[in-house]
Amino acid sequence: MKKIPLILIILTFFGCNQKGKSLNLTKTETKLNEKSETIFWIDTISNDKFLKIYSKHENDWQNLTAEFGNENNKHKINLKTEEYKILGIPFSNQIQWITEKSFALINGCGTNCRYVLIFNTESEKPIVMPIEYYPEIKYADYKTDNPNLYVAADENGENSLDLIIIETDTQKKEILCLPKDWNRGNGQIYGIVDKIEIKNSKIKIVQNQKNGNKKKLIKELKLE
Repeated sequence: MKKIPLILIILTFFGCNQKGKSLNLTKTETKLNEKSETIFWIDTISNDKFLKIYSKHENDWQNLTAEFGNENNKHKINLKTEEYKILGIPFSNQIQWITEKSFALINGCGTNCRYVLIFNTESEKPIVMPIEYYPEIKYADYKTDNPNLYVAADENGENSLDLIIIETDTQKKEILCLPKDWNRGNGQIYGIVDKIEIKNSKIKIVQNQKNGNKKKLIKELKLE
């Protein structure tokens, strides 16, 4: 008779312990389900501005939505449209540079095929355009003391190349036409320009010559 209460106590304790384990498993599953409802590609905040790029669990994983802005301006846009198709979805989830008002992402299909996607808190839609040089670029000699500036290029139809210097936040720009005698190779920018440096609102463009000399173009920048 004295052994029965002891067995009951052991069984009761074992049952309560198993019940507690079951509750913990249920909580874990709930958390996992909550996380999987939204799949974030990017979720970042910088100086009171934010950028989120995500898809919903029930949608096509490539059907990305972007939300961006600040306390005063909030924007939401579907990135799976013809306008942004050129970027390829999904594109890079690495933010290449951040300015006072913007986040910039880059994607491309090769050395001479790169595009920038700029989310500006004051614009309802992101900007997409070709790009060649940008702040902290790793595979080209580009230095700037103004991390707001990036460079695009365009053939001007006169056997020479135009460099377009652009300010990220304002989209103000200046176009510099390189001299015709700089043209070489296949006429693409990395065969023509060896170095770009922007310092104290002056831009210096350098082309190395086979004899060891350098061609230089120096100009005061006046972005408009």
